[in-house]
Amino acid sequence: MIVKSVTFDVKPEYIDKFIEATLENQKGSLEEKGVISFDFLQSADETGKFLLYEVYESEEAMEGHLKTEHFNKWINTVEEYFFSPREKTIFIPIK
Repeated sequence: MIVKSVTFDVKPEYIDKFIEATLENQKGSLEEKGVISFDFLQSADETGKFLLYEVYESEEAMEGHLKTEHFNKWINTVEEYFFSPREKTIFIPIK
């Protein structure tokens, strides 16, 4: 199992567009083989802060996600919406 946490700081004028694009990406992601969960969350305190919490069966599944049509459409759409680069952290189980 691999968990990826990605945080975004979205410019106010793009929040609605970001939500729409990310919900579409989430829908496609949840249909992928090897995706256990793909949660999309918004900060209760800062409306421009978002989190993707992604759980994959394997590293291969996580890498495969980055090659999908829906992911590439999403990243090409939302890249300009951010104040700063997205922050990614990958977690692995402790055995």
